[in-house]
Amino acid sequence: MTFKLQQTFGELFWDNVDEKLKENKKTLKDVARFMESDDKKSEALYHRMYRSRSERTNPSNNIGGGIYSYFKQFDKFQTVGYLYDELKEDI
Repeated sequence: MTFKLQQTFGELFWDNVDEKLKENKKTLKDVARFMESDDKKSEALYHRMYRSRSERTNPSNNIGGGIYSYFKQFDKFQTVGYLYDELKEDI
C-alpha cells in the first residue's frame, strides 16, 4: 500500500508559482518589481516572498494577490484557484 503525502496550501501555492515562473522565464524578483516600483521596497518584498517560498508557507493576502495579478498579464483566464491546484502529472 502506498500513501501520497498531502501537500499544505503553501506547498501547493509555491509549487505552482515556481512552475508558472519557469514557464514564463521569470523570477520572484520580477514579481517583486511588478508589485513595488521603489527599489528598496521591491527588495524587501522579494525577501519576504523568498522566505515564504523557502518555508513553503501560505503567502499573505497581499503577496498572494500581487503574484496573481502578475500572472494575469500572461494568461487573462488565470484564476486564483490555479495557484492552489494539485499538479497533475502522468506517472
